[in-house]
Amino acid sequence: MVVIKDVEKVYLSNSENVHALQGVSAKISDGEFMAFAGPSGSGKTTLLNLVGCLDSLSKGSIFVDDEEISSLSSPQKSLIRQKKIGFIFQSYNLIPVLTARENVELALDILHTHTKKEMKDISYAILSEVGLAGLEERKPNQLSGGQQQRVSIARALVKNPSVILADEPTANLDSANSEMILQLMKELNKKHNSTFIFSTHDQMVLSYVDRIISLKDGLIVSDETKRSV
Repeated sequence: MVVIKDVEKVYLSNSENVHALQGVSAKISDGEFMAFAGPSGSGKTTLLNLVGCLDSLSKGSIFVDDEEISSLSSPQKSLIRQKKIGFIFQSYNLIPVLTARENVELALDILHTHTKKEMKDISYAILSEVGLAGLEERKPNQLSGGQQQRVSIARALVKNPSVILADEPTANLDSANSEMILQLMKELNKKHNSTFIFSTHDQMVLSYVDRIISLKDGLIVSDETKRSV
């Protein structure tokens, strides 16, 4: 579960304070498939980065699995990212000199909890689950954009994180690949009960999620949960 309480984020820009977030609060339950939505400058990416321990808030608190992450030191936040949070980025962020398998293994290697054989076996299994069986030893430049995003999804899932954060994950994909990637993430969400939180303004992404928290000028303007048909 992710709990956001009265979060404010203030940046200093050209000697003026810019309020990126203005006292936002929300609760996201385990297994949700939801999005922070809004136009550029709304605060959605800032909020995602705060939940992901990639930025520090100015006021308020954020909890992940009942642990307050907002007051942690940088090394402590790094540990939270390693153990509890998976990331899926629009630019994939794969290491070009590593194979698909090695990119996925890297997420396990930093945990120091598995042998080399275990990491290889687990990586092969998750890559097969995202539809990349037979492509495990290819490097990113030998894969299509959609395949690279599948590798990043596998890397995010492989450590069984509490929450997966996806920042505009379809921005660099055509519509056909975007739909396949969204269908895949929806299936993995249901299969693993993984919590997915998107930051997006893409209408296709918004059509797939079950809940949309809309932001404008650093404020939550609506919180809509879709009804099941």
